[in-house]
Amino acid sequence: MRKFVCRQRENTKISVFGHNIATKCAASAVAIMPHLRYNNSMPLSGLLWREKAAGIKAERAIGMDFLLILLMLFLGITGGYLFLIAPSIRRKKKSIPPDFFRPYAHRGLHDEKCGVMENSLPAFRRAAEKGYGIELDVHLTMDGHLIVHHDHSLLRLCGRDRQISRMTLAQIQSYRLGNTDEKIPTLDEVLSLVDGRVPLILELKSTRFGDTALAETTFRRMQAYRGQWCVESFDPVLVRWYKRHAPGIIRGQLAYDPGKLKDERKKKSLIHFLSAHLLCNFLSRPDFVAYGHETDKNLSFRVMRSLFRPCLAAWTVRSLEDFKILQSQYDWQIFEAFEP
Repeated sequence: MRKFVCRQRENTKISVFGHNIATKCAASAVAIMPHLRYNNSMPLSGLLWREKAAGIKAERAIGMDFLLILLMLFLGITGGYLFLIAPSIRRKKKSIPPDFFRPYAHRGLHDEKCGVMENSLPAFRRAAEKGYGIELDVHLTMDGHLIVHHDHSLLRLCGRDRQISRMTLAQIQSYRLGNTDEKIPTLDEVLSLVDGRVPLILELKSTRFGDTALAETTFRRMQAYRGQWCVESFDPVLVRWYKRHAPGIIRGQLAYDPGKLKDERKKKSLIHFLSAHLLCNFLSRPDFVAYGHETDKNLSFRVMRSLFRPCLAAWTVRSLEDFKILQSQYDWQIFEAFEP
């Protein structure tokens, strides 16, 4: 019995001693936990910090990738936009003959009050005698002749609502301009009268978008002309025809922004929008841009003028005051209703 009691006491002491050792080991383990190494190389706290840092770095990398994508999109869109509005880069302003840099009489030097009608031989004669360049409008008749007239119809100047494209030359020349004895002239008659004395701007007046018959017929006729001349049109496809088939001829893109007008001249269509914002320049790559100066606050026009500095023509200037203001902004001015 005495031996049993002694063994119990010894077991109790061993148990207490073991408990104390276990407690001290646990405390020591907690104390040294931060210094234990993972894979015998890194503290566990360092591992947690590294994982957190790696997460932050991954988030930053994703953010940088996103910013890079945005930058690439911005550069792509900007580059595409500039590609669309860029004029010709092969012919700089300095390479255009100096004789072209002068005022141009819009449809000749006309004055209806004095009986001199627009786009008439007397109007062209007056302009040539005074040394002004001449801007004129060219149409193709039903039988393939080139005549000089602005409107597609004869209503405004001849009093008959008939379409030029559906009439023969003989029918057209049976009418008179206003209350005068002047008939609508042919391009041949105008060329014979001017005879190279002043440069000409031929505006091609197509009746259907993209119909290049007028461009081709005009070029064939003008090949025999020895004076200075160039072409322009609202239709970029016609201007493009000259780019592809007659690159030596100076070509211009006509445009204006109808959204900036406050009267009945406003036009709303896709082609007018593209034209207003010069987004068809990639087709024609014009050597000069003739822009309606009343609407030239257009963003595309201002960007093109600032970045590419092409030759610019202002139309239509109707006062001496505007003429003087625009001299520093445009290279050519197409004027009417006054003399510079």
